[in-house]
Amino acid sequence: MRLTRMLFVCALTAISSSAGAEIPAQQLASHKAIYDLNLVEGAGTKAPASASGKIAFEFSSVCDGYSQTLRQIVDMQPQEGERQVTETRTTTYEDAKGADFRFNSESAVGNGEQVDGRAERDARGVVAVALSRPKPFKFNAENGVFFPTQHIGKVIEAARRGEKVFLARVYDASDDGRKIFDVTAIIGKAATAPDRDKGAQTLALKGLQRWPVALSYFGEGQRDGTPEYVLSFNLYENGVSSGLKLDYGNFVLTGELTGIEFPPAVKCRR
Repeated sequence: MRLTRMLFVCALTAISSSAGAEIPAQQLASHKAIYDLNLVEGAGTKAPASASGKIAFEFSSVCDGYSQTLRQIVDMQPQEGERQVTETRTTTYEDAKGADFRFNSESAVGNGEQVDGRAERDARGVVAVALSRPKPFKFNAENGVFFPTQHIGKVIEAARRGEKVFLARVYDASDDGRKIFDVTAIIGKAATAPDRDKGAQTLALKGLQRWPVALSYFGEGQRDGTPEYVLSFNLYENGVSSGLKLDYGNFVLTGELTGIEFPPAVKCRR
């Protein structure tokens, strides 16, 4: 099961229209968040009989970029067969100019999977991806591909303008690191009702704008078909997310924000 797209919580408030534009670091909130996962729907033989888990996520907004660490554990009982416990650890770094994206992901399931590499954007906007694991592999992507932080930033920018749909091509190094995704973002009206998640009751989130967002992930060039999965959540203007919902077609997991901490902001030299 792939849940690595939880990197969506590295949001920001505004970036310019070019994919390689610098992102203002002061608009991001460094934070540590805990999410509890639970199965809420399941249909068909591929759906698990039960599933639960936890995500520990840390996002740091430093002066020259953004670092993220995610640890995810999912305990799943298939309808037939033995219980499966999956642990995934992911670390990434993305510079503020959108020119450098480094990633490492390890999954403790089966024989174990690891993806390690780097994506760099040149002056023309072309992205060159170089994987070292699971096997050395290189490929290029044309201009217009966003890295994870850039993509969510564009979604927030669109939400601020009152737009309902935002289309993008995204490289986030998920799966085996060889895929570019076509992502459709559906953006709802800014929420006015109180956030239901326990961790969202902190004073640090009071008064901030948030929008209900649904991201549908398609294989490249397959936007007219069925998405591989849909990720829904409440996106705060400072980059925090709550009310997660991960729809894999055969089953749905929810993730409640149960705890969050905000370290002191770092002052950047000009």
